[in-house]
Amino acid sequence: MKLWTKGLAALALGVALATPALAQEAATGAATPNTEISGTISVWTWPNNDRTFAALMPTFNAAYPNITVNVQGFPNANDAYLNNLQRALLSGSGPDVAMIEIAQLALLRERPQWVDLAQAPYNAGEFIEDFAPFTVSNVTLPDGKIVALPKHTGPGGMFYRRDIFEEAGLPTDPAEVAELLSDWDAFIEEGKKLVVPNERWLIGNGEEILRAMIAQTGISYFDAEGNLQFDQPVFREALERVREAGEAGLISPFTAWSPEWQGAFQRGQLATVLYGNWFGGLLKRAYATDQSGQWAVAAAPGTEGNRSFNSGGDYIGILETSQNKEAAWAFVHWLVTNDESLKQQYQNDDLYPAYMPALEQDWMNFADPYYGEQNVNEIFAPVQAELIPVELDARDTVAIAAMRTAINNVARGVATVDEALAAAKAEVEARM
Repeated sequence: MKLWTKGLAALALGVALATPALAQEAATGAATPNTEISGTISVWTWPNNDRTFAALMPTFNAAYPNITVNVQGFPNANDAYLNNLQRALLSGSGPDVAMIEIAQLALLRERPQWVDLAQAPYNAGEFIEDFAPFTVSNVTLPDGKIVALPKHTGPGGMFYRRDIFEEAGLPTDPAEVAELLSDWDAFIEEGKKLVVPNERWLIGNGEEILRAMIAQTGISYFDAEGNLQFDQPVFREALERVREAGEAGLISPFTAWSPEWQGAFQRGQLATVLYGNWFGGLLKRAYATDQSGQWAVAAAPGTEGNRSFNSGGDYIGILETSQNKEAAWAFVHWLVTNDESLKQQYQNDDLYPAYMPALEQDWMNFADPYYGEQNVNEIFAPVQAELIPVELDARDTVAIAAMRTAINNVARGVATVDEALAAAKAEVEARM
């Protein structure tokens, strides 16, 4: 347990306590918490959000000096954290405030233990439309209940190494790279020039290709009626691209998120990576700390003309069992709408706000030295505006696991596309 007390507010003495403009725009009346609120609340999350919240506490306590926030981070949003949160929901225990990762939202959002933020005194309906539309749909139930507020999204793009592209004789300017790699056929064909056999690869794993392609077509693992969608043509098309990339030696042998995969970035063994903008935070502060100026971001290769996709995101809500809902709401509301909160989260951790008034702020649109003075929001803002929302289903994790096996088998050449698809479909249907 990490305890971040109001005593940390001493670090922020002298900070102006005026309500930030963004927060004023976001809410009116009872929706804006009183700064005189006092009490102690507990917040559950996962790394590195626990570190992010710790860094925010001096600024939060400048506005709310009488609220003490206890932050506990559990490893991995989809494992230890999810298991602990589910047990808490079932037992009527747990924290005052809890985060929800987008992949788990469909599994958790209809649990009755979440406070309805549409109701007084929260009145989130007064400003919920200020968040990215697809995030609003994700947290709003058919009866109008708002189970959580959107915190961050994951507009996707292609991170790439300028120096590796230059070495291979390819353009390095983001606009020129985007033009060259406009679709997945070009990505694979031109990507062959970036490979050094058994030494350097175009991409870390085939899952990056499939995930981007299905999102670009707006196809989910399950449709709105709950039917598995593995028979949709895009799954076959994506696996064919994975097969081609695997046969050409473009996909690394490293398992995503393994120590070997993480180290490959520092060793300069991966020329591109396809994730949400938040991945930049990992490059800067963990995976490629000494490569400032060598990375850039371009639009991802496109599917059927669309190059936009979402990759990640999170939400934050209040539990009915909270003994201090007023203080919990003050923290949640401040975290996701306050200008300084969102600025610090973006500039320190590359967390992209779901709160749309933030997207025009100067602190989101600047020449970032890590990316060779590129303003990467010029890539990510259009993605967030143009991406096609996908359906979320409580069984998504089952489908993702089955498809991940199919991808790996196709990439390694141990199964044909037809065999891998059939096996993945059978696995999911057996667990439905």
